[in-house]
Amino acid sequence: MDIITKFRAFQLNSHGSLFSFYKSNTYNLIEARIPKGGIGVLQADLEIHNKQTIDVLHITSWDTDHCCYDDLVQILNHFRPATIEVPDYTPESEESKLSRSVIMKYDDIHQQYIHNVKVISKEYIKSLSNAQSKDTSNVVFESSYNSDCKNDMSLIKLFRSLGFNVLSLGDCESADIANRLMDHSIIIEEVDVLILPHHGADNGFITEVFLRKVNPKIAVCSSNYDNQYDHPRQEIRNLLYEKGICLYTTKTGDIVIYHERGKTNSLAINLIAESTKISSQKVFTPKRFS
Repeated sequence: MDIITKFRAFQLNSHGSLFSFYKSNTYNLIEARIPKGGIGVLQADLEIHNKQTIDVLHITSWDTDHCCYDDLVQILNHFRPATIEVPDYTPESEESKLSRSVIMKYDDIHQQYIHNVKVISKEYIKSLSNAQSKDTSNVVFESSYNSDCKNDMSLIKLFRSLGFNVLSLGDCESADIANRLMDHSIIIEEVDVLILPHHGADNGFITEVFLRKVNPKIAVCSSNYDNQYDHPRQEIRNLLYEKGICLYTTKTGDIVIYHERGKTNSLAINLIAESTKISSQKVFTPKRFS
């Protein structure tokens, strides 16, 4: 099997999020968490692609369900990320402040002549070249940098490839951010997989208009095994159902989506926890091939 693009949503032992996105020999880990089953699960996922280290560690939020200090230390020590992308705001909790401090010292400890850590600020985004339609370069979008709500300072990134594309929204809640995104041609034309913001909360970000304009093929919701916060909310489930958008959650097990070289379709599967058995699957055609 010659996989050119693979996305995985990992089940956790607690509430929170963890995803990976692989393309062109580049392995992105989205959030600093350890999956159910321990560090070995991440090692095995990397080995699928003959990798031992992480190319990009992308942290959308300083909240501990996205970046847990103990998990972060394990990831840094085991996988030595070449690049770490972090949001441009000061965390509030002591644990999150400690996580940020460790990351900001990462350059000095490991490769003092290479800048491994990128703070995704408004100025950083403005310094980038304009994204080109149907390209494979990942795209970062502005969130809200003056908001009183830290959730709206989450990183927003479209992970693009020669297969399917994945939109990561962190914990964003603002309808203004949603409106800005759904007026962007690249978002409308290229999003295949949508990671539901704030674990699928019904906070005004995901609306009928947003789903109609963005029109993803699949929505992904991260939830722990017990799903103690009832993710995603029923209102969001209803909207997805009405729009014919397939919903996958990590409540029952990991989600794996992959695209093979030479194919025009991708395959999404929802695994049963701690097994290789499949609870559901869907074949879909990425917008690139539509």
